[in-house]
Amino acid sequence: MRSAQHQLPSERTPQILLEAAIVCKAIARHRLKATSQGRIEEAREMEALDSGVYSMVLKLTLLHQQSNAA
Repeated sequence: MRSAQHQLPSERTPQILLEAAIVCKAIARHRLKATSQGRIEEAREMEALDSGVYSMVLKLTLLHQQSNAA
């Protein structure tokens, strides 16, 4: 298998999506823990971070779909 550096973006998309899902799960766990411990500001930061990761994944998915349609 080729290294990630030499793969085309469309070939790396499934790996990127899997890694993004892992990151989102970790963020969610951290957010829940912060909320349960009353660290509201930290929980809000985790929510914003999760939203940012989601936005990046959405953009990547749309780009991938557009490149496949072309």
